[in-house]
Order: sequence, then structure tokens, then C-alpha cells
Amino acid sequence: MLVIDKVINRASSRINRMNPYGGKHTGVDLLKSRNEEENKVYSHSAGTVRVVVNGYDNNQGSVGTSSYGNYIEIDHGNGNKTRYAHLLKNTIQVSKGQYVKANTYLGVMGNSGNSTARHLHFEVFLNNQRVDPTPYLTKELPGSSLPNPVSIYYKSHDKRYSWNPEVEIGSREYAGNFGYNIDAVYVDKFRVRVHDMVKKQWLPWVQNRNDYAGNLGNAIDGIQIDTMDSSYSINYRVHVNGGDWLDWVSGYHDGSNGYAGIYGRPIDAIQLRF
Repeated sequence: MLVIDKVINRASSRINRMNPYGGKHTGVDLLKSRNEEENKVYSHSAGTVRVVVNGYDNNQGSVGTSSYGNYIEIDHGNGNKTRYAHLLKNTIQVSKGQYVKANTYLGVMGNSGNSTARHLHFEVFLNNQRVDPTPYLTKELPGSSLPNPVSIYYKSHDKRYSWNPEVEIGSREYAGNFGYNIDAVYVDKFRVRVHDMVKKQWLPWVQNRNDYAGNLGNAIDGIQIDTMDSSYSINYRVHVNGGDWLDWVSGYHDGSNGYAGIYGRPIDAIQLRF
């Protein structure tokens, strides 16, 4: 397993050295191991995957973003980002928009793009400026604003199953049971409100983990989430009973919230991610 803070002895090419095709090297290169398990690449810190590029083979002399080959870029908030380049084709395990924890499996070290040997090219941006990543091989990024997902959960209630198990935000799971209308939800840390399909009205906002949004017994056909923090957003979607998943909706804390749902169509599942 390639965990960033354990590979300092495998770091070779440093930032700002000249590469053989012109221009300066913009990161630090981490050498492959004879143990294939140690060539797996994991995320440095929690964040949202903003860029996923796959499908490249080796292409020495390539320039621009194609020189990275297959790569992943993760947004950690406050303009902080990490980039993982030259990954092995078709090994990427995450998707654009996915929220990941620290040490989430991303892919396998490769030789794609402008590369002369198998390795990981690692870059760090702070306040949207590229910096020497070497210090961050052994420490956390400063000032990242995204919340710790470990304690952020949500769940739903339906008439048949009562309260369904909690689901962690950012996981691939969802809250609900297809075919059984949701009548209440709660979301840890954030404000939430729902649209009561029977009363045909939005119910009051709720933000206490020990409370819930909804009227037990009345199906809901809309949900709206407020992050309570203008520095980041939450993405959420709903599944309508007898239908399919609707498009993702973004929730903010600046008054521009949309909502997920279709009036008159009961919701039977919800899913949240950063």
C-alpha cells in the first residue's frame, strides 16, 4: 500500500528540476516497489475528486495535461488540491464528484503519459498555487475546510421498516428501500427540510440530529439541504417510487439551494455526497 507518509524513502525526482523534454518538474516522484501491493495509490487527505483521466498508455514527450497520463485530482477545500499522475490504465477506483476519505484507494502506480519508468508523480496546491509537495509526504495539508466524514450520517424512515440504518455521507450506499415511501429523514450536521406530499407544503427546517424532518405516515416528494457553511456544498439526489434516480442537486448556504424531487411523486430513497 502506498500511503504518502510512509514513502519518503522512495521519493526521487524533486520539484523544479528540469525534465528531458523541457520545462520544470512540478512535483515529487515516488518510485515503484517490488511488492505490487505497495504500488497501490491512496489519497493523501479527505476531499472531493474533481478530475479523473483514464485511457492513456505511455507517451514520452507529450506535453500539457496529457503528459500526466492517467491521473486524479482531489479538492481538499480552501484552494488546496493534490494530484496523482502516471497511474496504470484502467485501475482508477474513484469517479469525478466522489467524496473520499484520507487513504482511500485511488488506483495503481503506472507509466502512462510522459514517463520513462513506472512511478507516481505527486503534486500539491495550496491556495490554488503549486507548492513543493515534499513536506506533505509526512504531514497534513494546512487549512483544508472540508468536514470529517466519519461523524456525518443520514437516514430515512418508511412506514414498513421504521427507521432504516444510518448511511455515511460519501459512501456508495443510499438510505431507503425501493418501493416503500419515505416519510421522514434526518441528516447530521446540516439543516434539512422536506415537502409533505399529503399536505402539499414544505415543512420547517430541522438541524438537530435528535430531530427529523417529516410527518410520519405522510410521504415526501421533495427534500432540501443547507450545509450551514458557505465554504462547501453537499450534493444529493432522490429515487422516486416506481421510477428512477433523479439528477444530483447541490445544497449550499447562500440562499441558492434547489431541491431534489418531483411534486406528486413519492420518494423511496435518498443519497448524499460531497
